[in-house]
Amino acid sequence: MTYLVQLVIILLLTKLGAHVSNLLKFPSVIGELLVGVLAGPAVLHLLAPTTFIQYFSEFGVIILMFIAGLEGDLGLLMRYWRPALTVATLGVIFPTASAAALCIFVFNFQWTTAIFIGLVLSATSVSISVQVLKEMHRLNSREGAIILGAAVADDIMCVILLGVCVGLFGSGASASNQSLPLMLFTKLLFFAAMFVLGKWFVPRFLQFFSKLTASENETTAALILCFGFAALAVALGMSDVLGAYFAGLAISETKFKDKLALKIEPIGYAVFIPVFFVSIGLNISFAGMQGDLAFIIALIVIAVLGKQIGGALGARLFHLDWPAANIVGAGMISRGEMALVVANVALSSHLIDQNHYTAMIIVTVVTTIIAPFVLKIFIQQSDKQKANSMKLNEVKQ
Repeated sequence: MTYLVQLVIILLLTKLGAHVSNLLKFPSVIGELLVGVLAGPAVLHLLAPTTFIQYFSEFGVIILMFIAGLEGDLGLLMRYWRPALTVATLGVIFPTASAAALCIFVFNFQWTTAIFIGLVLSATSVSISVQVLKEMHRLNSREGAIILGAAVADDIMCVILLGVCVGLFGSGASASNQSLPLMLFTKLLFFAAMFVLGKWFVPRFLQFFSKLTASENETTAALILCFGFAALAVALGMSDVLGAYFAGLAISETKFKDKLALKIEPIGYAVFIPVFFVSIGLNISFAGMQGDLAFIIALIVIAVLGKQIGGALGARLFHLDWPAANIVGAGMISRGEMALVVANVALSSHLIDQNHYTAMIIVTVVTTIIAPFVLKIFIQQSDKQKANSMKLNEVKQ
C-alpha cells in the first residue's frame, strides 16, 4: 500500500502548497514544486523518486501539454512562426555557447565535455511555463504563441545538435546507434504524420466515438488520441509531450473543443499533474554537492540569463516591446525532459562523468523552479505598463 500513501501525501501537500502560494501572490505551481523539494530527499524525506511516481508524473506532463494544445489557437501559432523560430535559435546559441566557454576557460573542462554541458542547457521545456501562462490568462496571447512555437523548434534543434555531437565525439552504443540522416527523416515524418492525422483522422475519430452509446465516449476518444499521439512521437524520436500537444491542437480545431476541455482538465489537475510538479522537486538532493557548488551556481546563472537574453532579443527583432519580449525570454527558461535526455546520452557516451551528470540534474531542476517566478514578474510588469498607458491615454483625452 506504499504507493497509496505516497499519492495521499502528494495530493494533500500540493493543494496546501498551492493555497499558500496563491495567498503569497505566487503562481500555484511554485507551491507544488516546492512541496517536492521540502517533502523529498533534500529536506524531510517523506517522499522519494519511485517507479510509481515516475509513471504518474509522465501521465501528468502528457495531460498538461494535451490541455495546452486543447486550449491553443493554431492560427495564432502559424501567425508567429518566424519570431518563434528566431527565439528558439538565439535561445539555443546563448546558453550553449556561454556554458561551453565557462567550462573551458574557467573550470578547465575538455572541450567535448563542455559542448555537451552547453547542450544540456540549450533544451527548453515549457510545461511549467504553460501552467503560469494559463493561470495569468496569457496562453493564447502573442507571447504565449511565440513561446509554444519556439519550444517546438527548440526541441528539434536540440535533437539535431545532439545527434551531430554524439556522432562526432561519442563512444559506445549510444554513438554507434545514432544516424543523423535517419534522425532528420523521422523528425520530418513526425510533423507530416501530425499534419495528416490532425487534419483528417482526428475529426472523424471523434465524430465516430460521439455516436457510440457507451458513457463518456468523447472523453475516452480524446485520451486515446492524447496517448496515441504521444506514443507515436516517442516512436519517431520526439518528446511524448510534443505528440500530446499536437493531439490537443488538432482537437482544438473541431467542434468538440470546449466540451472536452471541461472534461479533461479535472482528470489532469485532480490527480496526475500535481504528481508531475512534485516529481521535479524530488530530484533535488544537496548531498555531496559542496565541491561542485561554484560550478552549479555558475551554470544556473548562465541557464537563466542565456534563455532570458536570447529569447528576449529574438522577440525584439520582431518589434515586440521590452515587457512582451521579456515574457517570451522568461517563458523559455524552464528545463525539463529534453535536458535530462541530453544529460543521459552524454553520460552513456562517456562525455560527462557521474558527478557532472548529478550537477546537471540539479541545474535542470533549479532552473525549472526559478522559471515561474521570473515569468510572473515580467507578466506583472507588462500588465502594469499597459495599465499606466491606458490611464495616460484617458488623461490625454
